[in-house]
Amino acid sequence: MPSEGSAQSIASRTRSILAVRGLSLSGVARASRTLFREDVRFHIPPNLYHALERRGFSPSIQHLFALSRVSDYRLVDWLAVFGVVLDDIPRLQATLPSRSTALIDENIYDDQSWALSFQQTALVPAPGSIHPLQEWLRIGSPRRRAGSNGSPDSEFIYAKVGCYDAFAFPELLPGSIVRVAKHKPLDTSQRPIGPTRSLFLVEHGKGFACTRLYVAEGNRVVLCPTHLPFAHVELELERDVRIVGAIDFEFRPTPVPVCAKVARDLARFWIPAPLENGPSELRLDYLLRRGRQRSRLTFREASAKSGLIARALGNEEFFCAAGSLSDYETATQAPRHVHKIFSLCVLYSLSAWEFLRAMGLRPSEAGKEAMPDELLGRARPLHLVSTADDGDAAPSQTETAVAEFPYFFSAAVADLLNLPHLSIRDIFWVQGPRESFHPYLRDAAALIVDRRKKRITTYRASPLWAQPSYILMGRDGTYTCTSCGSDGRTLVMRPFSDGFKRPARLRRPEDVEVIGRVVGILRKPSGRELLGR
Repeated sequence: MPSEGSAQSIASRTRSILAVRGLSLSGVARASRTLFREDVRFHIPPNLYHALERRGFSPSIQHLFALSRVSDYRLVDWLAVFGVVLDDIPRLQATLPSRSTALIDENIYDDQSWALSFQQTALVPAPGSIHPLQEWLRIGSPRRRAGSNGSPDSEFIYAKVGCYDAFAFPELLPGSIVRVAKHKPLDTSQRPIGPTRSLFLVEHGKGFACTRLYVAEGNRVVLCPTHLPFAHVELELERDVRIVGAIDFEFRPTPVPVCAKVARDLARFWIPAPLENGPSELRLDYLLRRGRQRSRLTFREASAKSGLIARALGNEEFFCAAGSLSDYETATQAPRHVHKIFSLCVLYSLSAWEFLRAMGLRPSEAGKEAMPDELLGRARPLHLVSTADDGDAAPSQTETAVAEFPYFFSAAVADLLNLPHLSIRDIFWVQGPRESFHPYLRDAAALIVDRRKKRITTYRASPLWAQPSYILMGRDGTYTCTSCGSDGRTLVMRPFSDGFKRPARLRRPEDVEVIGRVVGILRKPSGRELLGR
């Protein structure tokens, strides 16, 4: 519930927004009654300002839809005015714990917000080396998301690996975020019978899973667990299972404890159910029920998870009681409060537009124009404030695209890694194949380092691959990433079982400096193959 000062601020901002359009509240109330004669839920109350200043009042999604329609300002902007930022949906889907593998909302809701770009200032480091990103890149001019090159959801989708269906453990760890390259249907008639090298994101009757596949006869495949005792069940392509795409990148937060488990219904042999090929727009009660079942949450557990959402956003209105969650799946009417709609999208891995369409609202019929930054309170880059340029110009030709990340990624990384903020100084680029003391670091493309953690730590109850890794800088200025132990001033870099090497002993600070602990790894899973691209 917003504080009294916050409620008065929202009322004042609403008055200012309508005044810019030359609208009075009484005129907006009359227009809403004209546009939506048959549905009183869309009628704006004439005493809206007074109601907003009362701490117990929150406008419904229908009220905001009517405000958007009458003012011709976008619905996403009106939601942000009332404290519901839709771009926080994918961020929270990526950061909150998840039992099941789930897709992350790929929509860019506010394409007028500012995004950073990068400019290359030096040659790319030589293959087989590790270098801080700041040595050959600098932050370039900011631009609107709508003006950024490329679209992160054009050929890739993103998913969070769950802990109850970790078919690819330990190649992929629960809690990791994977990038999936979309593929055409797999043609088993042109592939030899046997296992695939790639990891795939597949959809089956019980949800999603990241796994290797065994191609069998008769257009059938088997999900192949690599470590945990999942049941081996044959599934027919496009009837029982659908291949979403091949996994080409994994972002792994290393501080997250490994909690891979096997769900009871996936450990025993199960009869596959055909995939549903219903209409693209589902009824809301069915959409919520399917989302909750795929998330493997009870009503009490979903309610507890909504408490995490409320705590993360600092607003109790995002909390959903267990009884309310049950009512949403059985009642014919959708939740009234926009905060509850937001929480349901996060809990059940839904997009806001998908949810609104299931309610019968068409986002395309709302307002079209973006609110100005000063009305919405959208943050502007400092060095653009005093310039006449609005920042929407095309990037300069000196800017070079280094990597493609989804827009939710930058906001989610700091939360995932428990960092106060993410700086370009914290990112180390790994260029090309190289020899490594650590099995996961061979496939690494980038490392994120917490410079506050320089103390060498060993987890005696964890295997070698789960031990912390550190970035070390030698006397010649070269960087090494490895797992190591400490004996006073002496560091011992550990060998691994994939080819024994004698442990290397280094003294600090004479031989080596500890830059920090690796808290995130961006890596390409080994054995990647592209099918039907």
